[in-house]
Parts: sequence; C-alpha cells; structure tokens
Amino acid sequence: MSTILVQPVSQTGVEDSSRSATLYALQQLSQRAGVPQSEFIRWRMAFDHPDYLYVYVETGSERYVRFPRIPRDFHRSSRLANPQTVTASWMDPSSNRFSGVADFKIPFSLAGARDFGPLFRPESADSIVCRADLLTSAVLTLSRYEETLAVPRDEHGRFAATSSIAWRDGFLDRPIVDEWGLAFAEAIRFLLPAWRPKEPVFRVKIGHDVDELGRPFKPHATLAHMVRRHSPAAALRDLKALFAGSQTTYQLLLHEVVALTQARGLDSAVYWKCCGSGPHDTGYNPRHRQIQNIISAFRDSGVELGIHPSYQSFDSHTAFQNEVSALKEILQQDSVGGRQDFLRWKPETWKAWEAEGIAYDASVGFADHIGFRAGTCHPYRPWLLAQHREANLLEIPLIAMDSTLLGYMQLGKDDALKKTRQCIARCRAVGGVFTLVWHNTRILNPEHKALYQTLLDDLSGSPSYDWRSAYHEIH
Repeated sequence: MSTILVQPVSQTGVEDSSRSATLYALQQLSQRAGVPQSEFIRWRMAFDHPDYLYVYVETGSERYVRFPRIPRDFHRSSRLANPQTVTASWMDPSSNRFSGVADFKIPFSLAGARDFGPLFRPESADSIVCRADLLTSAVLTLSRYEETLAVPRDEHGRFAATSSIAWRDGFLDRPIVDEWGLAFAEAIRFLLPAWRPKEPVFRVKIGHDVDELGRPFKPHATLAHMVRRHSPAAALRDLKALFAGSQTTYQLLLHEVVALTQARGLDSAVYWKCCGSGPHDTGYNPRHRQIQNIISAFRDSGVELGIHPSYQSFDSHTAFQNEVSALKEILQQDSVGGRQDFLRWKPETWKAWEAEGIAYDASVGFADHIGFRAGTCHPYRPWLLAQHREANLLEIPLIAMDSTLLGYMQLGKDDALKKTRQCIARCRAVGGVFTLVWHNTRILNPEHKALYQTLLDDLSGSPSYDWRSAYHEIH
C-alpha cells in the first residue's frame, strides 16, 4: 500500500488539488482534536483507494481512521447547488464530557442520508470509519465556498448571515468545525487508549475599530450628542475642542474603551483608518498631531495597533493598497493585522491581504448576526479555492460586535448579554478564541457601556490570543 508521511500542506509538493485539500482538511481537524504538530507529522496517509483515505495515527502500527476522500473538482459538484446538512452523534454519548455539544452538523454533504448515527464508528479494535463527507465539508466551510457563488448581497455588497446555510439549518451559533475536532479526538482515543489530546485553552481577542474621532469637526455629530444621545457635556466638549485644540469626545472615549479592557487584564487591539471622507468614512487624518499622540501613547503602553481599510477599499484595489501602505508607515510597523470596514469582505479579500503582507484578517463575522461565519472560533490559515492552496496569513474569525448586537439585531442589554454569553460558552467548550469588537463611539451610551463592562468582567482572567506567535510559526 502506498503511503505518505504527513507534511504541512504548503510543503507537500503534491500536484493533485483534491489531495492537497485533503491534507489541509485533515490538518485543520487534527489541530482541533488536540493533536500536537509533532505527532501529526508522523501520521501516515494512504491514497490508494479511489474513494477512501486511510489515516494511520500511530507510528509502526496499522491502526487507522478511514475518511471519504475529497473528490476532484469537489467545489464544482452540481450537487452543491442545493447542499444538504446531515446530523451525526457521538461515538459513545455516555462519555461525552463537552456540555452543549449534543450532536454534530455537517453541511455540504454529498450523501443521501440526513442522519448518520455516530460521526465516527468503530469497525474493529484497530479501525474507525467516518462515513460523512467531513474533510470535504471542512474545506468548503473554512474557505467560505458558499460566498463564492452568485447569491444576493445586501446594500453594502455583503453576504448576509440570513443567506447562509448555517442560518438556514440552524447552526450559526455553533463552531461546527471545532466540534468535529472533539469527535475526532474521541475516535483517536478509542484506537490509542493511552493517548490524551492537548487540553483546550480558551482565549480572548478584543478589538476597537476607530471609525470616528471627532476630527474633522462635523456639526451634525455634535448635535447628535445633545439630542439623540442626551449628552450636552459631549457636545460642549466637541465645541471646545474645535477652538481650543483639546481632545474630542470620541478621542477621550477611545482612551476609555481601551482602559476598560486593560483594567480586566485583557489586551486591546486598535484598528485605524487612513482615507478621505465619504458617505461611510469620516475621513479623520491619522497624521494629525493629536491622533499621533494617541497612537504613540498606545504603542508605549503595549496596545496593539492595526489597520481598518475603508468602506471604499472593498471595491478599489488601488485604495486598499494606498491605505495599507500609509498605515504601515504611520503605525511604524510592517507586521500588522486588521479588519475591513463595515465587514465588507469576500473570500477574494484574503488574497488581497496576503499580497500586501498583512499578518492576519479579522473580518470573517457577519454584520447582521453574531455567531460563527466560518464554522470555527480557532484562528486558521484559509484555503484559497481558486488557487488550490493555503493563504499565507491568519484568519481570526469575528464572533460578536456591538453594532451587530445593538444595531442590526436590535437587542436590549439583557438579550445581547445572553446571546453573547452563549457564544462565549461555545468558544470555551472547544478551546477557541472569542473575538469581540467594541467601538469607542458605543460607550457614550451608558447602557451600552455597562453591557461592555459586564462582558469584560465575564472574560476577565482569560488569556489573550497571541497572534504574533501563531503568525511566526507559518513563516
């Protein structure tokens, strides 16, 4: 039987795109199962059978897990025009130690059955079978395949949560790919009773997109402080700033939202714009002396500085390149991450970010609903379907944002807290990264500020996600 030792996908040199995708999917699944990379690279994989992949999980033994192979041109199958989601169960439900994960949802299934029974099923003491198209589903989910199709977009050109398979089939609130990793770990332990997965570690990443800073001065924003937001003091402060050159309300709030995070022992990332004004861009100048002072103060205190490409950069490659180049110079760093404004994102965006040498993207979250857009809360290297390869950057999926909870979903404080806590619990169960965006402008509202503080209290004591170490591992 012809076998190969597993190598990182970027080093395989295998020309067959379906085989490369298979290696990628297995690597992603094993990471979520808690398999250390040092163990994973010693696994053997047999591609001899046209329909199945045999994965030998112990050096020198014939103990294996069998998966359906990813077929050639898998992302062009006509059966994906109306993709199914199947439901599977634990191999041994009585041994399930992960509360809240009662079953498994596998979208993009090419099989006819909708209920598979156990996701992994023992055939003998030395063999486990996975009948579901798990590897194919992993690649299609993580690559955001469905967003490459001709489907309706919203008024901002975005793929909406309500257009997704996850919304249709009721699992947007679940990191389904990460949950498959738990089932895979159960299968490995059946074959290797002495084996123990790496203990899952829950981590946190808090970000602040700087969309408004009160410069340039805009009278309607100052009036809004007084009328809609019932804050005459904020309006007076902005008027004073116009003539005295002092800090505006939104500048002070940016300091405050970061300080609230740091007071709980959590790290903040502040994402900056550098663009002209427009219908969705205020056009503040990050080279302005006062803003430069803020940037310097954050840098000195260890706050991460990142980029926030403008609304228009989504449709303009030139604008995107110019903004990224300018921000790298302004922030005085080459290795940066960031998030697209308005979450105007599509799978092709990964390639554009990669081309500019950006370390990570944190845009893959829906604007209209919180949850798991890519089926995961584990940062990962995306699979670029058109190029048949991994991207040379990290994706740190966005789980929840203030504008989504309080704007698009129109939730009150209690419901917003409940929904967000459910996502946090899901992330904890799979040892993922809970990412939260909270804008400086949002804490002007006392109720919204209180909600943010409560969430920070819930997250206090959790380690922050170290993206720099993860990024350097792939270079």
